[in-house]
Amino acid sequence: MDAPREAKSSKRIKAEYSELKLHPHNGIKAGPIDENNVYEWSVNISGPPGTAYEGAVLPAVLTFPKDYPLLPPKLRLVGQVFHPNVAPDGTVEIPILHVTGDDPSRHDSTQERWSPVQSVEKILLAVRGMFVHPFEENIANPQADDLLKADKGMFEETVKRSVSMVAAL
Repeated sequence: MDAPREAKSSKRIKAEYSELKLHPHNGIKAGPIDENNVYEWSVNISGPPGTAYEGAVLPAVLTFPKDYPLLPPKLRLVGQVFHPNVAPDGTVEIPILHVTGDDPSRHDSTQERWSPVQSVEKILLAVRGMFVHPFEENIANPQADDLLKADKGMFEETVKRSVSMVAAL
């Protein structure tokens, strides 16, 4: 990667971080793990009220590519969070984290996918929103999806167990 592109990338990430500090969102805290490395952020998402995730604080790592914003960052929840859009390794699979041509489900609309006009703020809001309304076309954990559809009560019990284990980390 060339230095000018990386400098632009770093500048954009810093600007988005400044914007998040100026205008924080309820239930979302995010920022660089180390002020000397803007490419890796610590994220904490509070489980939305009225969901099985309510009361949980879900830690994640947001990793930016050096050519951000041309490519989206990757978001990985720490621990085993049981959710249809969260792979067993914690990787979050939602449309805004996919670019055209990188759509595992092949169902994302162009408007939902990543483009350089999107932002960290939009990603974090979409991730928090998926805990209320999972993205049905972006299934990363078929077991969670099947259980949600077959037995919502059992799904919610499983979620509560998974987030209590995350809290113990």
